[in-house]
Amino acid sequence: RRAPDARDASDVLATPPTMTMHAPGATTPHAARSFAHRARTNAVLFLWLGLIHVNIFILACAAVAYPHPGAVAVVAALVTVAVLPRAPPFPRFGVALARSIARAACGYFPATLTFEDERAHLDAARDGQAFVVGLEPHGVLPLSIISFAAYYAHGDEEVYAMKGGFTPTMRSARALASAAIFNVPFVRHLWTWLGLDPISKRRMVDMLRAGRTVVMIPGGVAECMAMERGVETLYLRKRFGFIKVAIQTGAHLVPAFTFGQSEAYGYWRLGPPFVPKRVANWLSETFAFAPMVFWGKFCSPIPYATPLHTVVGKAIPVKQNDNPTNTEVAAKLEEFIDAMTTLFETHKAANGCSGARLRVV
Repeated sequence: RRAPDARDASDVLATPPTMTMHAPGATTPHAARSFAHRARTNAVLFLWLGLIHVNIFILACAAVAYPHPGAVAVVAALVTVAVLPRAPPFPRFGVALARSIARAACGYFPATLTFEDERAHLDAARDGQAFVVGLEPHGVLPLSIISFAAYYAHGDEEVYAMKGGFTPTMRSARALASAAIFNVPFVRHLWTWLGLDPISKRRMVDMLRAGRTVVMIPGGVAECMAMERGVETLYLRKRFGFIKVAIQTGAHLVPAFTFGQSEAYGYWRLGPPFVPKRVANWLSETFAFAPMVFWGKFCSPIPYATPLHTVVGKAIPVKQNDNPTNTEVAAKLEEFIDAMTTLFETHKAANGCSGARLRVV
């Protein structure tokens, strides 16, 4: 399912009909603008999602050219970039680049973010309440994270003012992603500017105790290995860790689901009959990457322009407890799964997925 570019459509509708004739093969002003807009959007999306491929290509070329001094210099430069600090304050050009990517991506799919009760969420956040937003599904790549980046970190001040204002703590919400991605040159800095950090228990606890919001995808890489075409698969039943941290810090749990995420890429995943499933799972656990090949538009890392509609559910209250029992953690996880299932079933028809099925493993 692919959607046309909404902004191109709006340009067409806003243009009054005329009887102007153009020579065969001539480029109309609107067509030129549309082509330039699409080219710019594709370039920004490739910058966001294709830098890993660029790194692989550069390393492959360096390996072929080794031991040429130029090849050694290129590898040394990549290693240097990979260890450069990425802590705030962030450079102004980096923030500006991240804002451009967030806005271009949200317009491309388009990607939307809606709350079942946004006022209650924002009021609680202003009062210092911490939240753990559990976003599902992971998909091939967690593209819907960009909606939260645009909402919390890269939105318009006028919009923030209309919503009653965002405090610095609210603006400092972060998404937590696989630590492996933050070892890749250039990607580690770009994704940091977009509002992501490597996931770790210590990082998560520190943020929540400071009253900040954490966005994470509990299913993680394991969910990629459990995906099935035609079914929304959530890997949640063994994900006790984020629930326990929420209880220990008193952070409220918030289910969020993105409709359309599973259709953004085509993919082929390593597994039977080529290797046993347990070997593929071992590789994903060891390297924190799913062993798969994926493709989007033009067989590139640019995803298909399928609408990504993220719905954020109502918060699940959590009572703070430094030492929750396994039974308490399991019960709260079950409550989260029930809330996620209800969120999915309630909103799937309105988001064009009335026939979709949900599987929680």
